[in-house]
Amino acid sequence: IVSLKEAEKPQACCPSYCGECSDYPTCRSVRGQNSTFACCASQVVAMECGKGAAANVCLKKCTEALPPCIMPDGEIFKTPDPAQRTAGEDCNEAVKDWRTRAAAATSTSNAPAP
Repeated sequence: IVSLKEAEKPQACCPSYCGECSDYPTCRSVRGQNSTFACCASQVVAMECGKGAAANVCLKKCTEALPPCIMPDGEIFKTPDPAQRTAGEDCNEAVKDWRTRAAAATSTSNAPAP
């Protein structure tokens, strides 16, 4: 989940369990755990490697790590077009095709599979 873009500030990317990536009132304790440096956008940004955080706890750019991470400078996340084709659209066809090919590969007859 990406934080909103603010002028002259990097964007943070938080894990999905946070629900949002901002400094909302309960960001410090999500699901009963200390989530300050995972769900509070300002704290995630403050933990960026090379900006004062200790090397063993600093957060890398999203190009190098999973959330929580820092979005690369100049890169603004855009929501994908909902009309764009996805793998989920033909999932059932892929299963059927795979089963047909698997049956052909394990068949003892020389006849081609249907």
